Amino acid sequence: MLFFKTPKTQTKLFVSHLRKPKESTPQQKAITKGGITPPSSISTALLELAPELIEEGFKVISSTIEAFTRDFTTETIVHKNIDGEEYNEIYIPNHIDIVRSNFHKESQKEVIYDDFGDKPNDYTQLKERALQIELDILLSQDQKVFYFQPKSYYYIGHNTQGNKIDEINLSFAFVPASENVTDYKTLNFHKIITFKDLENKELYNFKKSLNNYDTSYQSPWISSESDKKGAYTMVFKIEERRYAKKWVQNLNGIYQNHEEQLKEKINNEIDERLKKL
Repeated sequence: MLFFKTPKTQTKLFVSHLRKPKESTPQQKAITKGGITPPSSISTALLELAPELIEEGFKVISSTIEAFTRDFTTETIVHKNIDGEEYNEIYIPNHIDIVRSNFHKESQKEVIYDDFGDKPNDYTQLKERALQIELDILLSQDQKVFYFQPKSYYYIGHNTQGNKIDEINLSFAFVPASENVTDYKTLNFHKIITFKDLENKELYNFKKSLNNYDTSYQSPWISSESDKKGAYTMVFKIEERRYAKKWVQNLNGIYQNHEEQLKEKINNEIDERLKKL
């Protein structure tokens, strides 16, 4: 028997080469037992509880409105181990993909995988694709520095909790195997790409031809990893951000000014109705 189920929608990182390739290749309702409580007892109980219930209700309303007056961000961290030899410079794969979907569908088992090399995965076959960021990794001529160049982008416009999202920030961290880091939340991430002002549920292709890209969203050059050697872990943080709305801020101000009046009015109305029972 499964007590904990894996979430249907997961975010995963796929890497073209995991090592340097060879040169050739609803809530339940409570059930009350016993007799029926007389109407007078119900009235008395509700009269006693009314102020407390109203107070709790207003706390929920107030916190909900206030939450929308601030920028809201959810974070997802994905990682992948890249193999390498201790005495050789690190190997940077040429392509990585970040994908969110339902990976538990029986028909999708063989659709996508790591080590896909020069034959890209076809993510259009995912029936519940929610996020797709394909990144080519381009090296400088001397092979010492690199940058991330988006190849494609697709997003449904909301996070796994259903919150509407306005912007996605992608950050990168690099962890040599010798550091033995297990808690990726403690890493110092470097923001590399921001995706915003793009239409939801539309696939954007940034690669125009073999060596021709729309470079609007490329990352800066990254050089701090060129002197490292051996195996390492590539870590990405995906920040899904919702902007605070000005009209909600105004609404919150109006609500705060009239909260006490609303409480008094609701209390009086409940009191009058319960007395008639």
